[in-house]
Amino acid sequence: MPTNDWSVAGLCVTARPVDLDAVEALLSARPDLEVHAREDDSGRLIVVQDRTTIRDHRLGLEEIQALPGVLTAELVVYYRNSHRSTEN
Repeated sequence: MPTNDWSVAGLCVTARPVDLDAVEALLSARPDLEVHAREDDSGRLIVVQDRTTIRDHRLGLEEIQALPGVLTAELVVYYRNSHRSTEN
């Protein structure tokens, strides 16, 4: 029976306010990321990461943490939907 697995992670990414535009551009260029909120004064971005496995999410988070201008990137929430499809 085929599966219909997917998962998303909510991340909080911080940068110095002067670097926020550049960091947001780097994140927005990635197809697996979507920036949902921005707080200019604190340098925070709320980002959703769409990957298949928890390992992929961890690797993606490590990649974000290594981006120029990123001070911190932390996992806030993780959700996985795993169910078997009944369709043939």
